[in-house]
Parts: sequence; C-alpha cells; structure tokens
Amino acid sequence: MKKEQERIANYLLLHSSYMRELGLFHGKMGIVVALYLYADALHDDVMREYAWELFQQVYDGVHTDMPIGLERGLAGIGYGTALLCKRGLLECSLNDLLVDIDQKIMERDPRRITDKSVRTGGRGLMMYLKLRQSVEMVTTFDGSYLKELRDTMAGYVAPSEEMQLMSILNEPTFAETDYLEKPLDIDGGSAYYILKNIIL
Repeated sequence: MKKEQERIANYLLLHSSYMRELGLFHGKMGIVVALYLYADALHDDVMREYAWELFQQVYDGVHTDMPIGLERGLAGIGYGTALLCKRGLLECSLNDLLVDIDQKIMERDPRRITDKSVRTGGRGLMMYLKLRQSVEMVTTFDGSYLKELRDTMAGYVAPSEEMQLMSILNEPTFAETDYLEKPLDIDGGSAYYILKNIIL
C-alpha cells in the first residue's frame, strides 16, 4: 500500500465524522466503504473499529426525507452496506439490517420514476437490488414493487459489480498527494484514491 493511501486514510479518520452528508458518493457511507476496504487490506483493527463507528453514525442519521438514489440517498447506503457484506467485512443479514431503508424506498411509486439515471434514478435502484440479490435472497422488497420497477426500467441495463461503481465515480481533479483541504468523498474526493487502489 502506498504511503499516500495511508496518509489519506488517516486524514479521513480525522475528518469524516464531521461530514453532514450521509450518502455513498459524497458522504459518510462512501468513507465507511473506503475505510473498511483499507482496514481489510492492511489488517488494521483500529481503522476497522473506526469504520464501524462511522457506519453506526450513518444508520443513526438516516431520515425519511432522504432521496432514494444511489448518489446521495437510501439506495446508496444500502449499496455500500451490501458491498461490505459481499466482501465479508460485515457479518449480518442484509434483510434484517436494510429492512427500514428498503421500506422507505418502496414508499416511492416505481411506476412514476422518470429519472432513469444511475446516480439519482431507476438504474441506481436496479444496481442496488442486483448487488443485494448477489449476496442473499431479498425478502424486504415485495414482488409487486420489484415487478413494477422492472417494467418501468425495461430496456435500461444497470451496471452491477464493483468495477462499474468505479466507472461511475468521478476521478479527483487534484493529485493523490494534494488531498489536504480537499473534499473527502469517494466521488471526486480523497477517498476515491483508496477505492481505486484496492478495487482496481
């Protein structure tokens, strides 16, 4: 692991609890994913413990007014959680852990989805569900919701695996060594470099 990644990870550890946003691309959930993957790669128990505490902050902060999209919303929190479970970094039943998030997502009528994008719309929901189903059978979404979502999104293919997540994220406009005072996010921020190093 490069020294730059170690410095970035420590910087994230010091500053991420002050982030207000909870989402995957621009908030605490993305930092949780980056730090868990980093801790696993280096067998760093201190970093793993911090990632767990930050993960709990995310779930404590989830509220009903959040958007449902992958970038800033509930699907992104679910996606990050499912990714950690798939990697064996969280031991839990996703159906138990994500039941409240999935119920809040189902409150939005899938037949009325007009945004078909990955970041904020239907393709992001499909990406989340596909990852969930690759980890365990999903019981928290009812059959009629899933059928209506599939019908609405017919003809739109959602990316599914981790490599596609990296292709959706924007690379930072600053060098890996210039992370100080820059955004922390996995999308265009310092944490991107940790994901890039570990996933790629």
